[in-house]
Amino acid sequence: QTGIRQFWVVFFLFFMTGLAIVIYLNQTPSQPRERDYAYAGSFYAFAIWCGMGVAAIIELLRDRIKVKSEKFAIAHAAMVSIACLLVPIQMASQTWDDHDRSGRYTCRDFGQNYLMSLQQEGNPIIYTNGDNDTFPLWYNQDVEGVRTDARVCNLSYLQTDWYIDQMRRPAYDSPSVPISWDRIEYCAGTNEYVRVEPGYKQAVLEMYRQDPAGAREQFGDDPFELKNVLKRWVRSKNSDLHVIPTDTLYMTIDKEAVRKSGMMMATDSIPDRMVISLRGKSALYKGDLMILEMLAECNWTRPIYVAVSVGDDNYINLGNNTITEGLAYRITPFTTSNGGKPIPGARNFDTERTYDNVMHRWKFGGIDQPGIYIDETVMRMCYTHRRIMSRLAMELISEGKDKKAQEVLAYTQKMLPSYNVPNSYSSGSMDMARAFAALGQKQQALDVIKDMWRNSSQYMYYYTTLDTNRFHMSENDALMHFYILQQLSSLAQDVDEKWAEQHLMELQALAKRFEDKGGNLGY
Repeated sequence: QTGIRQFWVVFFLFFMTGLAIVIYLNQTPSQPRERDYAYAGSFYAFAIWCGMGVAAIIELLRDRIKVKSEKFAIAHAAMVSIACLLVPIQMASQTWDDHDRSGRYTCRDFGQNYLMSLQQEGNPIIYTNGDNDTFPLWYNQDVEGVRTDARVCNLSYLQTDWYIDQMRRPAYDSPSVPISWDRIEYCAGTNEYVRVEPGYKQAVLEMYRQDPAGAREQFGDDPFELKNVLKRWVRSKNSDLHVIPTDTLYMTIDKEAVRKSGMMMATDSIPDRMVISLRGKSALYKGDLMILEMLAECNWTRPIYVAVSVGDDNYINLGNNTITEGLAYRITPFTTSNGGKPIPGARNFDTERTYDNVMHRWKFGGIDQPGIYIDETVMRMCYTHRRIMSRLAMELISEGKDKKAQEVLAYTQKMLPSYNVPNSYSSGSMDMARAFAALGQKQQALDVIKDMWRNSSQYMYYYTTLDTNRFHMSENDALMHFYILQQLSSLAQDVDEKWAEQHLMELQALAKRFEDKGGNLGY
């Protein structure tokens, strides 16, 4: 009877901390990480059963062989325990290398790289969004004492009043973030979102034509100036005016502040106004309003950055006004791109500052050690680093700084070696191959091309062996690898013509396999 009660106690521990949690949470597929830690309690219960099972085996064998001597019973129990211990030993021996993080300090070092990408002066602010670009930065500031002059601002938390309170207080060596709003204006339930109403624009302009003096008194000299919109519309006590009356905001530029800011001059002249497009947005949420408030109040005297891991949609289309300085985009008054495409005559990559950050300030957490364990999350960050370093090399070449480009490429191969971080399109290796080719280092270029060719051709062969349904499900992925192979074939013509001709035949054979399977190459 006691044994049955003990079983139910352990069973309910197992069920309520395992299957019950699975049913209760009902998690969607494609979670950002493994969620096995949520079921740790059920593993403890299972371990109790394993231990009881060992005791049961000992008792069963003792009854079968009729052990009477106490010494023999002890020896018998010890042998059974050792034999059963071989099971977890075997499991550990097969999976140890998949969990061994010894010698790997990427979380700390990559977090430092974000912070070290920021300007050294001016108490910069960096916007982050997720766990992997926030917590390592906080750790470095709180534990390692790195860049305590900078302020990390998580955009996911910036929707809440308690976090805005934190931002308004000094932290470490960083002064408070410049938010001039009263707390009542951003507390929970207030200004959670403000509608964007482009239709109001013509009505406002008509007011300025009919009654200029009255309109200026109510809405300021420029009704669509950022500070005026925030003060006279967004923060208005009149509920009828609690909107954003345009989908294009303007910010008058203090040119002297820009010159003293330390940012790279992206164009020959500093614009009179910064254009902030809100097109496609039906409303701005509290976090968006706080970004605009900081931008208006900083006035370029305090640098504002966005981590490269933050998507454009998270910071109000300001991606059109950024300059890359490493793992951070600096928000500037210059329009440097349009929809992700560079604007002729404008530069959106600060090669000097990025070169200094990469070569003198960045760390790589032991990634150069052979055999280091790299999981999927760390691999993505390695890809991010290589992409930025490869692009840096290309930008340096375009500026005629070949020697620095060679140094960057050599350093990239040293710190992010292909035996740990494989060469692939998503890791920026195509730009590495192009940079090597442009510098006349044809063998290095060919080595990268061969690695990428092997990777994409293997994927192509695999996709064309799938059954019809699975092939059509994977058709876009196969097309992506086919286009990568096309780019590699074209690049190889300038590197090793003989190799290129040989592999052009393989590409044509892959194209035939793809079309025979029912795929459409689009030509």
